[in-house]
Amino acid sequence: MGFSGDWYKETCILANGFIYLNDRKMLKEKMERVPVICNPSTGQQVNLPKVLAKNKDLRSFLGYDPIENQLKVLCMTVARYREQTNSREHQVLTLGKGKPSWRKIACLFPHFPENFGTGICINGILYYIARSNLNTVIACFDVKYEKFRFIQIDDENSKLYWFLTLINYKGKLGAIVYDRSINGQLWVLDDPEKEKWSKHIFHLPDAAFWIMRSIWATDTGEIVWARSRWTHPFYVFYYNLETQSVRRVEIKGIEGKVLMGHYRPEAILTFTNHVENVMLL
Repeated sequence: MGFSGDWYKETCILANGFIYLNDRKMLKEKMERVPVICNPSTGQQVNLPKVLAKNKDLRSFLGYDPIENQLKVLCMTVARYREQTNSREHQVLTLGKGKPSWRKIACLFPHFPENFGTGICINGILYYIARSNLNTVIACFDVKYEKFRFIQIDDENSKLYWFLTLINYKGKLGAIVYDRSINGQLWVLDDPEKEKWSKHIFHLPDAAFWIMRSIWATDTGEIVWARSRWTHPFYVFYYNLETQSVRRVEIKGIEGKVLMGHYRPEAILTFTNHVENVMLL
């Protein structure tokens, strides 16, 4: 399926077979950011209502509640005052129940999402990397009950780490961490209540952190990534933590699509564990 116009790739998020992104459309002779939900399985694209907020610096996340079989979009504005940055005007939109509309919810914890993170939803909890009082935390949003909580990164050297992305590692929350060396670290949240992490070091075949845009994990625990820059042939890489071995899989067919469109894509995004969903919104 194709998309018209230009869209903000950094806000492209997937949950339960649906993709959320911000498109740019001309509305009333003015270029506006329009939130869009699309389903690659059916080809359906639905424009959502514009977010009405005082601050246009928005962060959006798509979450899925498996109990109610419901998709929700969490959106918040980010306000800057002197040296402090916080999220404000938290809003939620529920999909599939009548005409979609945004409604405000309360968040009692001052924080703001990092620019580079897209978040991940595991068992009805939406996780994203955030900052609170200059500290890195993991924000947790319960999609069903629409409540926030935070997981502290309790590590004396945490300020030396850069949290690249969050992944689903064998059903647990995992964080891929870059420690300014050629090695990477996988932090796995083994005990959410006590906030206990286990840490694993892995070695990539090259120092390609800076050109990786998509990193995830398979059900068997392999770390997977694809480069964000277009290459031919186009490969997806799989890293086995136990054997410390790498295998690569070539994705064929993309080159033909690119040549037919007479352009080369500026960026490639890949998604983990996509499932077919024939539900119409």
